Amino acid sequence: MSLSRRAFLAAIPAAALTGCARERPLQVAVVWSGEELRRFHEVVNGYGSVSVYSAGDNIGALLRGPAQEVLPDVAVIPRLGLLFDPLIQRRVRPLSGRSGQPEFWRGLVTPSGSGGQLGAWFKIANKSLIWYRTGQATQPANLADWRPTRLAIGAADGWVLSDWLENVLLAYAPAVYRRLYPSLDSPDEWRAPEITEALALLGEIWHQAFTPEQGRRALTMQFHDSILDVFVYRTADLVAAPDFALPVIKRYAGEGVAASFRFPAYAGNPRPLVVGGDVAVAMNDGAEKAVNFVNWLTDPRTQPGALTRWVQDGGFLTPFPDELESGANLQYDLSDRLIGGLEGGDGRGLWRVLTELFTDVTVNGVDPATAAVTAHDKLVAGSRDGAL
Repeated sequence: MSLSRRAFLAAIPAAALTGCARERPLQVAVVWSGEELRRFHEVVNGYGSVSVYSAGDNIGALLRGPAQEVLPDVAVIPRLGLLFDPLIQRRVRPLSGRSGQPEFWRGLVTPSGSGGQLGAWFKIANKSLIWYRTGQATQPANLADWRPTRLAIGAADGWVLSDWLENVLLAYAPAVYRRLYPSLDSPDEWRAPEITEALALLGEIWHQAFTPEQGRRALTMQFHDSILDVFVYRTADLVAAPDFALPVIKRYAGEGVAASFRFPAYAGNPRPLVVGGDVAVAMNDGAEKAVNFVNWLTDPRTQPGALTRWVQDGGFLTPFPDELESGANLQYDLSDRLIGGLEGGDGRGLWRVLTELFTDVTVNGVDPATAAVTAHDKLVAGSRDGAL
């Protein structure tokens, strides 16, 4: 039996329902929990009658679900690919006339041949950073020769592994990277031999960085703990992490202890710059009030408030610095664009393949070149028929 809107609203804590009792609050679904969810509540507290709830990793299933009566009015989604899922895209109300955000980011949410944006960016992140304790590392000259030791990886989080692949592939073969999405329209692109070569290079880096025991430990470690390994426990020296690692570092290790460098380039190619973010969308059932909320949420702020304080604190929520609008070799997070058999998620798709690759080259002692061929075969299969 489908869940009615009345039953759905009854499941939301009464404290979350604010504003006039005669008007149904605007329903806003997000993926965050904990500190991020608390800070988002602070941002929307001054808006009016809004009810925010976390759909967690199930937000894709919620937006695709058959029970349209429980769809939110607004969703803030973490994976761009969800916007271009055929079912979800039909349920999104385009934002006509939006032009305030940089061209690169507007283009990501505007379907080909359409003048209307499907959403507006609320948060963006630089995902091509290597963090280390101040004075403890120098930037490598070239990815081809980079074999870091004492490396921390939160391999229990599949997105951490996919960030590694995206940076290696974008450094190694930028043109191939750009051809890999949308995956439903370009399955043959996944056959490119450069993908096997990039997987082999990635596997060699991981193989050199971890003993089998360290690899097993990394497979149980989450992103947050890998940051602590470098800056609190000091059992590692380097961690590849987006800019939203900085608030975690400051909270547990203090100010001025961290430095970072960009992911190294390969041969004569520009350094990779992988970016990600969360995009706010108005759903069809939310009518004009949903569009108005998205516009309010994502318009630049001129006065200090909860949102500007979040920006100033650093981390996942960032303004649009020049580098993240038009930097050389700038591309959006590949795994967050994929739909179909390679769609991300712990235990499935690209994330699953990379977890298996990491296990093979660090724990099982498989030669990286051999492991790369196996991983590439799985990706080709997933891109064609959803076998993953």
